[in-house]
Amino acid sequence: MNKIITRPEEIIENERVLYAGNHYLSVPIIDCQNGAIKNINVVSLSNKALVELKGEQNLFKPHFYQEGKEIEIEKVDVFKEQYYSPRLDFFLKGGIRVTGRIFTDLNEKGLIYSFESSEEIEISLFFDLKYVSLLRFNSHKIDIKKITKRDKWLGNPVANIFSSGISLALAFGGDKDFEVDSLKENQTLNLKISCQNKNCFYIAVNYDPDGASAVLIHLRRKGYSGIYHEFLDWLKKKTITYPKDPALETRLNENLFFNYFYSIAKDMESDKYLALTSRSPRYYVSGAFWERDCFLWSLPAIRLVCPQLYQHLAREMILMHSKNPGDHAHYIDGTVLYPGFELDEAASYFILLGNLEDHFFDEALTRALEEVFERIEREYDSRTGLYKTFLLPSDDPTEYPLVTIDNVILWRGLQNLRGILLKKGKTKKAQLINQRIENIHKGIHKYLIKEIEGKKIFLWSTDGKGNFRLYNDPPGSLGTLCFYRFVDKDDPIFKNTIDYYYSSLYPYYFKDARINELACDHHPHTPSGLGLCGSILNPLLSNVALKWLRNANMDYGLLSESFDKDSGEAKTGVGFASGCGYLAYSLHHALIKEGKE
Repeated sequence: MNKIITRPEEIIENERVLYAGNHYLSVPIIDCQNGAIKNINVVSLSNKALVELKGEQNLFKPHFYQEGKEIEIEKVDVFKEQYYSPRLDFFLKGGIRVTGRIFTDLNEKGLIYSFESSEEIEISLFFDLKYVSLLRFNSHKIDIKKITKRDKWLGNPVANIFSSGISLALAFGGDKDFEVDSLKENQTLNLKISCQNKNCFYIAVNYDPDGASAVLIHLRRKGYSGIYHEFLDWLKKKTITYPKDPALETRLNENLFFNYFYSIAKDMESDKYLALTSRSPRYYVSGAFWERDCFLWSLPAIRLVCPQLYQHLAREMILMHSKNPGDHAHYIDGTVLYPGFELDEAASYFILLGNLEDHFFDEALTRALEEVFERIEREYDSRTGLYKTFLLPSDDPTEYPLVTIDNVILWRGLQNLRGILLKKGKTKKAQLINQRIENIHKGIHKYLIKEIEGKKIFLWSTDGKGNFRLYNDPPGSLGTLCFYRFVDKDDPIFKNTIDYYYSSLYPYYFKDARINELACDHHPHTPSGLGLCGSILNPLLSNVALKWLRNANMDYGLLSESFDKDSGEAKTGVGFASGCGYLAYSLHHALIKEGKE
């Protein structure tokens, strides 16, 4: 086997952005220097991708005028209201101050850019659509036609965007005193409002011009102030409070809400909910699906926000993706994007089951789970009682196929599956699963524990014939053995394992670094944000891991795949929504569920 490792490029300097959106519509990059919206996207199940709208530089950009002359922006201060909703305070030349807010309706396909000004000014929002792309991993430009006309109800401009596989429209309006310049095809629209105190731009999105115009009418009927307060009240209701440490409360909730709005989406064409790594193009493999990222990281955090949506998503994603269990990456419809069997991903289906309500387990779901198990059984090694994998949790090839953490996740998940089968009266299958659970436990203790430097520790992997590797892959950290209840925190072998890897004996530990989380093969010079989550879940490291987190700003508070070992700034994997879910869930587990300081 050729051990090809696909390493991401390191970020030289991570630029801060704001973001907004709901499950229909994402606004992933808002420029903190000028308030411009770089792009927006919606999900398209039929295209197996996000449909992304971009400008040459900006899709929407505000400009400020007084008596016909543009006013220079001297400074912009930016904030997240209630841990999510972006606010920009513009300081204009001449002492004029303008507050801008970008937000969506909580449930509808509409975006609002509102303004409050200290003086009477005119505001233009330039709309410059240059590119429409399908976004999965990379942006793939598609040829489209764009026709701009006025709608028949309000006389407002509507941009109709269509191709052989895409249909989308945007309708524009204001709360009052709305005008528009240039309705010529393919030219920039200059959307204009006057702002004596408060005013806004409405941007409605739908499948076609009639739908976009109808959404615009609905938004105007509701009014931007009501829409804003509805969204803010929802955020307040869903916020998880932790008054002992406001900084950690902020980290928890910012990651919680980014995961909630950016790792799941509603298909514009069918209203089906879908899961994906991220809707942000800043993440280098956005717009696709990983079973591990969804089932182990994102959905547990979704459950903290909305248990009902969690139940629905868990069932629907199992049904959609179980036709290809364990393959490295899927398109959002469940077909294979990137082949290569990963045992931790296949096993992750079963981890969900402990939180699913009994009435969800009808024949279709039970059969899907049995098919996942049948695929996993093809990797069973009867000699050791363990299961093989081709790729590691980092998605890179494994040196030896029998991997400790993969088998532990399967061991834990099979206990959930056994319980379901017993409830369904499938005792013969349940007995087989019970035997596999016992065999995995015995196999790990026989083949994946070895004395190193005079102490027994858990190995990373083995071939079952005496060859082994000492390693710790952050997306499947050995620190989570206790979290999955394979060992308890006082287990001497577990303690020895953590002591070994977090020491100068291990090459991916940086003794003199400010932040001592581990790096890995995938990013060998930078500690892992995912590994940090595993350490927060590890009772032996949880307290020190929280100190590391305070020093690791990563992606301006959001989790990044990896970060600088001293500055804590993001180095790979920003805009990583499902990873943010892992951090939010880990913090909730350590701070709230386990009650740590």
